[in-house]
Amino acid sequence: MVLIKSKKKQESVSRPIGRSIRFKIFVVSLLPTLALLAAALLNHQYLSSLGESAEQILSMNYKSIRAAQQARKMLEETRNQFLENMSRQQKSTLVTADILKNLYDPLMVCRENITESGEQELTELLLKDYGRYEKVVYFLVKAEVDHWGDEKFAEFLTLTADMVARLDDLVAINEEAMEKAEQKTRLLARRAQRNAVVLFTIVIVVILALSFILSHQIAKPIMTLAGSLSSAKEGSGIYPQIKQRSNDEIGLLTDSFNRLFNRLELYDRHRDDIIAAEKDKVRRSEEAKGRFIADISHQLKTPMTSLSMSIGLLHERGEHLSGEKRSRLLETAQEDSMRLSNLINELVDISRLEAMARPHAKESLDVGVVIKECLAPLMKQAEQKGVALLIEMPEGLPMLTIDSFRFPWVITNLVGNALRYTESGGHIRFSIDKKGSRFYFKCSDTGSGIAPEYLSQIFDRFTQFSERGKSGTIGLGLAIVKDIIEQHGGDITVESNPGKGTTFIFWIPAEEEESYGKNVGH
Repeated sequence: MVLIKSKKKQESVSRPIGRSIRFKIFVVSLLPTLALLAAALLNHQYLSSLGESAEQILSMNYKSIRAAQQARKMLEETRNQFLENMSRQQKSTLVTADILKNLYDPLMVCRENITESGEQELTELLLKDYGRYEKVVYFLVKAEVDHWGDEKFAEFLTLTADMVARLDDLVAINEEAMEKAEQKTRLLARRAQRNAVVLFTIVIVVILALSFILSHQIAKPIMTLAGSLSSAKEGSGIYPQIKQRSNDEIGLLTDSFNRLFNRLELYDRHRDDIIAAEKDKVRRSEEAKGRFIADISHQLKTPMTSLSMSIGLLHERGEHLSGEKRSRLLETAQEDSMRLSNLINELVDISRLEAMARPHAKESLDVGVVIKECLAPLMKQAEQKGVALLIEMPEGLPMLTIDSFRFPWVITNLVGNALRYTESGGHIRFSIDKKGSRFYFKCSDTGSGIAPEYLSQIFDRFTQFSERGKSGTIGLGLAIVKDIIEQHGGDITVESNPGKGTTFIFWIPAEEEESYGKNVGH
C-alpha cells in the first residue's frame, strides 16, 4: 500500500497544469480587447470609406459647379462686350482664341466630372451649342458692326441665353447632389455612431460577464478549499479529501493539500504505532522489572543462605571439623560472597544507567591511551584467569571526540563480559580501526556464546538469561552500552555462536555531531 501511494504521489506531482489562472485571465482580457480593437478598426474603416466617398462626390460636384460658373461668367462677359460694341458702333477688340479657350476648358471640366443623372445630357447639349457658338463668335469678331445683321446677333444672344440656362441647370443638379450627399453622410455618420455605441455596450457587458464568471470560478474552489482546511484537525488521524474542481493552480494547490493530508494521515498512523510500541515496550519493561525483582530476590537469598550456613557451622563447630571440611566451607563462603558482590555491583548499574543517560561535555582524546587505561585492570584479571587479552590498534590514529566519563564504560563492560564468559585457555581480542568518517571497535571472545533466541533481546533492560543467572549477573551492562553508543551517534551489533564465542562490533562518528551539543544544552 505504501508503494502504491508513493507512486500515486509521484504521478500527482508530475501532473502538468492544464489551463492556468493566468491563462484564463489573459484570455478573458484578450477577447474583449480583440473585440474592441476589431470594432474600432471596423468603425474607422467604415467612417473612412464614408468620408472618402462623400469627399469624392463633393469634390467632383464642386469641380463641375465651379467650371459651370466660370463658363457662365465667360458667356455673360462676352455677351456684354458685344452689346457694348454694338451700342457704340465700335469694332470688337475681343480675341476669339481667348474667348473660346476660356469657355471650352470649363466645359471639358464639366464633361470629365459627370456624376449625377441628367448631367450627361446637359453637357452634350452645351458642347453642341458650343460648336454653333464658336462660328457665331468668329463671325462677330471679324465682321464690322454694321455687317453683323439681326439674325447673327440674335443667334448669338439666343445661344448665350441657352448655354447660360443649361449651365444654371448643371449647377443646380450638382448643388442638389451635394445637399443629398451631405444628408446621406450625416445619416450614415449617425448610424455608425449608434452602431458603435451598441457594439461597445455589448463588448462591455461581455467583459463584465466574463469577469464575473472568472471570479466565480476562481473564488468558489478557493472558498471550498478554505472550508475544508478549516475543518481539518491536526492529530485527529482523519483528514478530508478535497474534490479537485479545476486543472489550474488552484487544482494543483488542492492536490498538494490532499497529498499533505495523506502524509499527515500516514504520520499519525506511524505516530500511533510508535506510541503503541512504546507502551508495549514500557509494559514489557515493567513485566521484566517485576521478574527481575523476583529473580534478584531469589538470587540474593540463595547465596546469602548458603553463606550464613557456612559461617554458622564454622562458628559453632569449627573446632570439631576436620581441616578438609573447614576448607570446603570457607571456599563455599568465598564463592557465595563473590556472587553477592557481583549481584550488588549489577544493582549499582541501575543508578549508573540513569547517570549515563545524561550527556556530558565531549573532549578530543587519544583513543589508544583511553583503551589502554580502561583495559589495564582487566589485563590482570585475564592473566589470573588464564585468558589471553589481545589489543590491536593501528599506528597514527587521529584524536577522537568522546565523552570521557561514559565512553570508557563501553570498553570495560564489553571486555568484562567477555572475560566473565570465557574459560581458562581462551582468548579475547579487542581491535579498533578508522574507516572513512567512522571509528570501528570490535570485541570478540572464545567464550560460551549466546543462544540465538536471546540475541534480539540482549540489549533490553531487565532481561535475564539462564547463562547470566548462573554467573550471578542481572545483565544491565549491555543496555547501558547501547545507550552510550547511541548518544555518541553510533550503533552496535552482536554475532554469536553458542560454544564458540561472541563478537560485538560498534562504531561512532569521528567528528562531534551538532545534535550532541544541543542535547548537552538541554
